[in-house]
Amino acid sequence: MAESKMATFKAEVNRKGTMESEVEMRDFTLTIDESKKLGGTDKGPNPLEVLLGSLGGCLNIAGTVVAKEMGFQLENFSVKVEGDMDPRGFRGDPDVPSGFQEIRVKIKEIEGIPEDKIDEFIEEIKNRCPVEDTLERSLEIETER
Repeated sequence: MAESKMATFKAEVNRKGTMESEVEMRDFTLTIDESKKLGGTDKGPNPLEVLLGSLGGCLNIAGTVVAKEMGFQLENFSVKVEGDMDPRGFRGDPDVPSGFQEIRVKIKEIEGIPEDKIDEFIEEIKNRCPVEDTLERSLEIETER
């Protein structure tokens, strides 16, 4: 069995406005904000939208790797990711979870994988996508000051 080597990923977040955050990751900067309707300035997606986009992007990356390992070239891959949350939890209702209560991934298009291999392909990318794995597992988040 190969020796385990952990990879550490980092994001640094700084407040830029009422709800606007600037997120730095490697050499990239992402603005996260809320809509004007919710008190933000709408300069970027909100955190939940970023989470959904991260899941879709991760499935695409896993799909590219898995297709190559299966001997195929993924020509096109398109997903729609949706999540449902009850805002009462965010507003402080202790009886309602503050995060998503359900996330749905709809695969809209796959090109480059033979029809008889698509189910195997989908199962493998779901198993190998680190974002999906993180969302499906309970995991402790350590916050320190």
